[in-house]
Amino acid sequence: MALRNPVTEPALVAALAETPQQRVLRQLLEALLFEGLVPCYKTDSHSEGWQWLNFPVGTLQARCRGRVRGFSRVRLDIDTLSFYRNERPVTVDLPALVQELPGSRSQHRVLLQELTATIANEEQLRNSHQTRRLHSRRSLHGEALDRAIHEGHPYHPCFKSRLGFGTDDLMRYSPETSASFRLYWVAVPRRYLDSQLPAPDLAFWQAELGEEPAFLLRAAFHRVGIDWQDYGAVPMHPWQWQHLSTGPLAKQLEDFAIRDLGPLGDRYQPSQSLRSLFNTNRPDKASIKLPLGIHNTSSRRHLEPHSVPSAPTISRWLERIVESDPRLSRDYPLRLLPEYASLSFSAQPGTLPGQHPLEGELAAIWRTSLSARLHEGEQAVPLNALFQWQPDGQPFIESWIERYGLEPWLNATLSALILPVWHMLAAHGVGLEAHAQNSLLVMREGWPNALLLRDFHDSVEYARNYLAATTPEPNLGERQAGYEQAPDDLYYRMTGPEALRELAVDTLFIYNLSELALLLEDAYGFAETRFWARVRALLDQYAQQHPELQRRLSRLGWDQPRLKTESLLTRKLQPDTGTLSHWVPNPLAITPTGTPTPFTDHQQARLS
Repeated sequence: MALRNPVTEPALVAALAETPQQRVLRQLLEALLFEGLVPCYKTDSHSEGWQWLNFPVGTLQARCRGRVRGFSRVRLDIDTLSFYRNERPVTVDLPALVQELPGSRSQHRVLLQELTATIANEEQLRNSHQTRRLHSRRSLHGEALDRAIHEGHPYHPCFKSRLGFGTDDLMRYSPETSASFRLYWVAVPRRYLDSQLPAPDLAFWQAELGEEPAFLLRAAFHRVGIDWQDYGAVPMHPWQWQHLSTGPLAKQLEDFAIRDLGPLGDRYQPSQSLRSLFNTNRPDKASIKLPLGIHNTSSRRHLEPHSVPSAPTISRWLERIVESDPRLSRDYPLRLLPEYASLSFSAQPGTLPGQHPLEGELAAIWRTSLSARLHEGEQAVPLNALFQWQPDGQPFIESWIERYGLEPWLNATLSALILPVWHMLAAHGVGLEAHAQNSLLVMREGWPNALLLRDFHDSVEYARNYLAATTPEPNLGERQAGYEQAPDDLYYRMTGPEALRELAVDTLFIYNLSELALLLEDAYGFAETRFWARVRALLDQYAQQHPELQRRLSRLGWDQPRLKTESLLTRKLQPDTGTLSHWVPNPLAITPTGTPTPFTDHQQARLS
């Protein structure tokens, strides 16, 4: 039986009682400290626990209880925050604080807009009837659990900005509140349509939509007076169609003879990522990913134009790698949700898309459903469910910890999550963006058995000088020449293994498993130093079991004292500096005495 931590830590209190304003402020300050945008001074440089942190923010001095965690991630107890100017206490609201940050006035204005939108949206969604009635998520899995994870990004302060949604849009198209909706359909002249379907149009639509909706789709063509031979059908998010057809690009739709067919077909509900939609009428059918021109967290949610027609090819390439390696079914079970079809507007189909404003705004990607990759008795649990708290004051994972014990369950979970990604990286030279929304654990009664990954079209990397001899480079067909001519680090091809390691370590460890480490320490008293020591032991064991990969593992440099990581907030405040990453101490490194590197020594050196 797991022992609960007898001390109620600030993180637990925050998870259950923080207001939207407090959470946005906390995550903003934590990101500023983590990315080194403001310096931080610890009162006890040798302590890894909670202590007073002091940090200047422009002309302000701030003081707050907090602790510096693995990879320099910072956690603050926002209830203890106070500001001073010239040694006198002052009250500082969010607009005044943002003005003190690095960056220009225009960047401050954009950031403040996103922060205030996040607060307003979170308040509205929290107060909705649909969100209030959700008391427990422990009985959910798969798509239902995905839609029920309402917390948003645990690091980014603009975790629910959703700029572009009006009040009604927010309620209709958010996973917290959506009652489902039909897709909107348009017809695109075939000379502007990049079609990557696994079957002729009519057969594809009959398989995807069913006989009657496919008939209604053809009837819509006749209704607007166009021919099936000259046009192809493309589904759209209803908000996206309204936005395009009434906005600055409406004239472009007319110039390219794109025709309105109206809504039809099954009903869909949004996933936690907003633009990936689950079929509610027929859950065994594909989910569909559509561009959505809103701003949320770090970026605008359109689809990268080059990645849409390449999506099926990239998925087939990954599937062939997994199928060719028996260790990825036997030792490090990995399952994929392939993207098997796509459609997109392209001013010049067959080439890498250029700069036309409609490219990336009219597109669709079909992804295999979760149920197609699960066996009887299995459940799929999104990774970010593992580090959530429930309204009853207990972690989401509490019943599994009680049943199996913390350490056995944790060991199995770490193995299931890390080793498939690590093996693809070390043995094949393929980097996978295994962040918390893209990663799902395949479980039986709460015991992890495999890793299920999704969303590959723009989140896979490789380096020619690091691909294994038996792992081919992807062949992207008629667009291959464009990819060949493009510089490294622009699309799928990276300069070398360091970029692949950064992708894997960022998404899997720094912004992902670190949240599970935080929960285990706060809920069960399982020290974070022990957590990263377990991860280090797991990676060491992998290396011992694969001596043939020793040179390849050393080229990754994963255990060096410091690692480079992406700076998400810096992208908003200083996008033109060219410095969009920073160095952090690595808790997976080993000191000469053979123990994991302490967090605090490197942290104090970096921050002092």
